[in-house]
Amino acid sequence: MGEITMPRLSDTMSEGTVGRWLKKVGDQIAVGDIIAEIETDKATMELEAFESGVLQQILVPEGQTVPIGQPIAIIGDGSAPIATPPTAPPASTTPHSSPAPAPATAVASPPAISTDDNGRIKASPVARRLAEELGIDLRQVVGTGPGGRIIKENVEEFAARRGVVTPATAPTSAPAPTPARAPTPAPAPTPAPARPATPVTTPAPTLAGAEPLSRMRKAIARAMNESKPGVPHIYLTIEVDVDALMALREQIAASGTRVSVNDLVVKAAAKALAKVPAINVSFSQTADGQPGIVRHSQINIGVAVALDDGLVAPVVRDADKKSVSTISAEIRDMALRAREGKIKQNELEGATFQVTNLGMFGIIEFGSIISVPQAASLAVGTVRKVPVVRDDQIVIGQVMNLTLSADHRVIDGAVGAQYLQELRKLLESPVSIIV
Repeated sequence: MGEITMPRLSDTMSEGTVGRWLKKVGDQIAVGDIIAEIETDKATMELEAFESGVLQQILVPEGQTVPIGQPIAIIGDGSAPIATPPTAPPASTTPHSSPAPAPATAVASPPAISTDDNGRIKASPVARRLAEELGIDLRQVVGTGPGGRIIKENVEEFAARRGVVTPATAPTSAPAPTPARAPTPAPAPTPAPARPATPVTTPAPTLAGAEPLSRMRKAIARAMNESKPGVPHIYLTIEVDVDALMALREQIAASGTRVSVNDLVVKAAAKALAKVPAINVSFSQTADGQPGIVRHSQINIGVAVALDDGLVAPVVRDADKKSVSTISAEIRDMALRAREGKIKQNELEGATFQVTNLGMFGIIEFGSIISVPQAASLAVGTVRKVPVVRDDQIVIGQVMNLTLSADHRVIDGAVGAQYLQELRKLLESPVSIIV
């Protein structure tokens, strides 16, 4: 008899949620069978069986979160009696809970339920967890996320309409009055304490109504704390003439192929890395613990994708060797699955460079934070029409700002400038991108 424990499926994972059991108690299991879906801080992963036998007992029900290493099921030889699967604990009643509302005279028809291919209600992990905590049936909640997916805000709005108290709206109890005491003599004044020799880190303030971060936001917070204070960023910005790039995009679209500006930028960024490989590196340590540098042989581009409660960066591997149409199809596919919580963890790992585009929001220029262990990141602004000088004449042209964030420990400003020069050359003569 062996235990199946909550696995560590990513470097940032400290706990996981059993999203769905794909095997029932009593089922025969072979090595390599997928027995459950595990929701990590950034993706939903499939859990494989590493030994064969009979699923003797399920210890953790669907929707429950447990730390890494905790047993979640038991596999046996079938000789022991089959244990009844546990059910998720009901939402506990707290002093802040409101009484159930009186039944309405007219019964409203239930909302249309959006389900995935397996018949499971589409809901983000945060929404599913919050609904469980509040005792809310997701079948009664209308989803406004992509494809009718239920997001956290939908659960909160439903709870507010039903009078269910959420962590963000729970009132704080007033402190109990203390009995009056006889006055005591004032103590003798004490000298002010000496100022500490080292600076003291100010903790985050405690504010009423604060709600806990989701697992994804916790992972993002840890990564940003590791990167921004620990990595000395330098920022370099250029303005690129993209008239030819936009014309090329229209020609590609006319041929029936869907390509975005960002797809073209990703391809150009990869080809520029091949020309200036000193950017495609990571700060690391040598075998004896000394500061070192890793020079990557592959060019893998992480492309930032916004989700309901955070962001992820699916990785286009060997982007310099792939066509623009292939890059475009991969990005669209991974972005869709990321928003549905179906992307694989290995599709989020191994990037050597990152592209973040906020141009669709009208952002002209910004600096992105480097994702460790990468050493550089490209921030892409919006394409805008401005007056430009060509042949001593003022005309209307289309331009785009690009900002390179670089780890100054392994990338100097001159190297970053060389990379941006190469990138500008590719984008302003975009035929070279697709050949």
